[in-house]
Amino acid sequence: MRVLITGVTGFIGYHLSKALIEKGYDVYGLVRFVSTGRRLPDGIKFIYGDLTDYHSIIKAVEEVMPHLVFHLAALTPVSESFNMPRTYMETNVIGTINLVEALRKKALENLELFVFAGTTEMYDSAEPISPKSEFSPTSPYAVSKISAYYYLEYMRKTYNLPYVVVVPTNTYGRAFVGQRHFVIEKLITEMLQGREKIIMGRLDTERDFMFREDHISAYLSILEKKEKEEIIGKLFTFGTGKYHTIAEVAKIIAEITGWRGEILPNVYVRPNEPKRIVVDYSEAKRVLGWEPKYDIRSGLERAVSEWKQVLGV
Repeated sequence: MRVLITGVTGFIGYHLSKALIEKGYDVYGLVRFVSTGRRLPDGIKFIYGDLTDYHSIIKAVEEVMPHLVFHLAALTPVSESFNMPRTYMETNVIGTINLVEALRKKALENLELFVFAGTTEMYDSAEPISPKSEFSPTSPYAVSKISAYYYLEYMRKTYNLPYVVVVPTNTYGRAFVGQRHFVIEKLITEMLQGREKIIMGRLDTERDFMFREDHISAYLSILEKKEKEEIIGKLFTFGTGKYHTIAEVAKIIAEITGWRGEILPNVYVRPNEPKRIVVDYSEAKRVLGWEPKYDIRSGLERAVSEWKQVLGV
């Protein structure tokens, strides 16, 4: 069974492609020419293309003729979307339109499932985010993701596009892709390297943090139910159901690593940043049989162990 993954050079794309290859799928990764320097798992096949270039996407779809598509590619740094709203719309909205239109014209009869990566940024609520929550965008990035979602819904109603939306909470565990600039990765790597002072953002921000393996298992749980009609056109939210402040997370990491330095808060806050994000995963548990295996401490312990391996400390 042929699988096409966009965003394959990213954090989740790397680990999802690896998991699918291990399960025996024929995995193709859509990459731009400039992306090929990034680490990718053995066994993946490259397909060159750019989501904003419709002709390259048509060519890629014709070459793969996928049965399954995981659309993970997007511009994601929320703060940058305020500075580049047009670029975010072109990549996240027009890019999605180009992909699904290419599938409609060339491969819709083959297509069994189209999985779209949503984001908790599509919501603005202190209450637990669930499939019943209403969209409330607070950034150009959020607008782009919601707009792409509505195009998928139009495609389902008009052309029977078999889509499912995955909305994961904040995820960590990036050691094997070497990404250090996210909150938990920054804390872990700088503590392991013995930095005396670490500058962070707001320490009272509350987030539902999910370990990478639970994020990947969320996608796999969708795949396992792909033949069930009840999942098509549905949105599922994935998280731990619990939130922690950045200060609390830093304290746990310090305990695990033995760090004794000082955390310094940065007063910068991006516009409209939600103070709390927490996810209700009960619908995913009911329909997909999914639930997280890692709580915050067990996830952080594994993340620290992986970073020790990568950093050689």
